Amino acid sequence: MAFIINGADWNFNGLTPEQAEVLIDRALEFIEVSEARGQGVAIGDDFQTRPMYEMLTLWEMFSQASPFQVRRELSQELAAWLNKAPRYVDAYEWPDGFDDAAISIDGAPPSCNDDVAWVHHSVRAGIPAASLAIGATGIFTTETSTGSADLHFVSNDTERKHFWRDMILLEGDNLNSLLKYSSRAYPDLYFIHGVLEDAARLSGGYASSRHRVRNALEILDDWGSWAFTYPPPAIAPNEGPPSEFAANPTNQLIEHRFAGFGIDAAPEKPNVRNDSVCRTARETALATRTLYCEWHVKLEPHQNRIHFHPPVPESRDKVVIGIIHEHLPLP
Repeated sequence: MAFIINGADWNFNGLTPEQAEVLIDRALEFIEVSEARGQGVAIGDDFQTRPMYEMLTLWEMFSQASPFQVRRELSQELAAWLNKAPRYVDAYEWPDGFDDAAISIDGAPPSCNDDVAWVHHSVRAGIPAASLAIGATGIFTTETSTGSADLHFVSNDTERKHFWRDMILLEGDNLNSLLKYSSRAYPDLYFIHGVLEDAARLSGGYASSRHRVRNALEILDDWGSWAFTYPPPAIAPNEGPPSEFAANPTNQLIEHRFAGFGIDAAPEKPNVRNDSVCRTARETALATRTLYCEWHVKLEPHQNRIHFHPPVPESRDKVVIGIIHEHLPLP
């Protein structure tokens, strides 16, 4: 299981029912997205029996007699998931060292936390895992008697993406790890079948360009759709309202936006489009549509390019990564 709920976070003492509802809603939304993407979320054996409000367990807290009343539909939604929620201890293999559950989180004194310990020992064993938190989130150093690890404590989709991007590094920061986790690390990109494998044919191979490739994919995933679709005149997000909501950004404005995000991206010049050989080299098929991938990221000034296309309905409105090549022909 990639995500383990940190049961210790589910302590609602000092909170109002409304504040607890926000936290539980957030966790359920994360779980729903995780299941839709095939990314498992698991609980510990004691999740449904540990005190969560004063001495009340989860179901006692949700009972009609509870002094801590949350929305009935929320408790029903949580119950529906818990009836099928996997337990991480049912895994076929346990990570080495899991019997050592006394763990320090972010420098705090060690305490027994099986949920975080499972994640800690999994990461130390090279197994992707993160803690699903409703409390503090971020990357925190954890330590047991067997060693330390940097763990992701996540609660939203942005933190989820950063976790998977780090898993590319955890598994070797090579083309195989990029291929393995690309759909999770860059969920808002549409990769034409086989395109990432072509990164091996970049000048110097993938290894020499891997930092630039990952940086470009991260920016295109995070901001590509915004750069192509947000009306002018904003160059950066949150810069101000559009001057005209129906207007489309010009290519020049899109270039400036990408430059602001830290990549050199531009469309081809008209003479490339007008040359049949050059144009065909930049075309790729998506469903029944042929896409001319004139937009490209320059990984180096004179070689190594990632060619991409603005979002289209066939890509589910994601930026399309169409071609990765050392250098396509020019007129």
